[in-house]
Amino acid sequence: MMKSSDLTGKVHLLLTKSKLPDEWRDNGAQPLRNVFEDAGYKTELTLCDNPDAIKEQISTTCAPGDIVAVGGGDGTINAVLDTVISQKVVLIPVPLGTANDFARTLTLPDDLIDAARASIHGQIRMLDIGSVNDKSFVNAASIGVPADARKRINPDLKRTLGAISYAVANWQSWHEMDPLDLTITCGEDDPQAMKLRQVTITNGRYFGGGLRPSETKSPEDGLLHMFAIRDSVDTLSGLDIAAELLFGSVDDSSYATSIQCDTIKVDGEDGAPILADGEIIGKLPAKFAIRAGVLPVFAPNSFVDEVINDGEAKTKTLPQQNEINDVMRDTIDFAVRLEAIYPVAQNSALKSLCHDAAGHLRSHARQLELGVRPFGINAASPDPDLQNLEELRDKVMGWLLGNADTRLANGLKARADTLTTEIHAITLDNQPAEVSKALDGLATEMVDFSKTLDRIAKDL
Repeated sequence: MMKSSDLTGKVHLLLTKSKLPDEWRDNGAQPLRNVFEDAGYKTELTLCDNPDAIKEQISTTCAPGDIVAVGGGDGTINAVLDTVISQKVVLIPVPLGTANDFARTLTLPDDLIDAARASIHGQIRMLDIGSVNDKSFVNAASIGVPADARKRINPDLKRTLGAISYAVANWQSWHEMDPLDLTITCGEDDPQAMKLRQVTITNGRYFGGGLRPSETKSPEDGLLHMFAIRDSVDTLSGLDIAAELLFGSVDDSSYATSIQCDTIKVDGEDGAPILADGEIIGKLPAKFAIRAGVLPVFAPNSFVDEVINDGEAKTKTLPQQNEINDVMRDTIDFAVRLEAIYPVAQNSALKSLCHDAAGHLRSHARQLELGVRPFGINAASPDPDLQNLEELRDKVMGWLLGNADTRLANGLKARADTLTTEIHAITLDNQPAEVSKALDGLATEMVDFSKTLDRIAKDL
């Protein structure tokens, strides 16, 4: 596992020439370089023709512990994954692509300067990487409609409409391609024969230009998430699935089958293409696997260790610090989610629960933050656009789906269960009194929240 103490203090800024903003062509991307230099890193800029040139730069000029800020889209990130891992450098994505789903998974802002600043002042995280037939992917790999749609994307439409061009191509493929006869095997479970329109296996939280298959999927959970759409799904139901992917989760969908495991085999339809992170990288049959905690990334919305004051040149340590960081981050994220749901929920009891619980969670998060502050751990604020994005998603889901409150409640239940599991993984007896008290209070809050939510769900 890579730590901040392993860093060399050097940033290699590797940008794809064709994706460079016009205003940076004459100044050598100086505003972006300033972000890293102001943070104390020596920064070198290299403009590259393509992802292969970026890989070559990392292999030949970077030393272990260097930071590589890679500018491009998800295809560029996919291309450099294995090189970043083998060279033992730390990745910062500079979102210059069309979809930028990896940047979304890391909650990076769309603005390039803000994204760079959020990353360089974040914390090193070791993320999972998916693989299919020994080829790596960071976001998702798909068989069926998305892979067929990839060859239909009009380059001019992609430049004009961005991520919307993916939806247009998927619509064409949905109507024109034949279903696939596939056999799916999850881990050691029995194989399942299915006739499917699509199979998508995700590692990150987003794929396909902002689609989100699960409320709780994380690139740190050590699992692959799969959802499969059967051939019996008609066009109207297909629109329902699209709405679920855009604005909710398919985990409770009546139209899609979803599972989670660490290995997945897909047999049948030999030669059918596999799309991963926006590019065709293989064909069936396929074996998918997870490589847990292998990709070092500077991630925002996390927490940074600092040397304590009083003039001491040492840093106090906190037991299970990474686990506590995760609880602090996810508690605030949960509060933001509740605040986004409150104005769009229709059920009055659900609205009341979201309003009250959001305030309680922020109070518990504040108590926990005060408890860990003597150990030099400061909570970073979430992306300010996150709540607006979540609220917009929920509003549109309410327009498109008749049972939006039920779906929102199911998503909250999944998040509550995840946060409860994270809290229970921390041994309170080993923690300082203030930290233990804050975590215990948060655990009680989650028990009360889950009981109330269960009661509400029965009436939805």
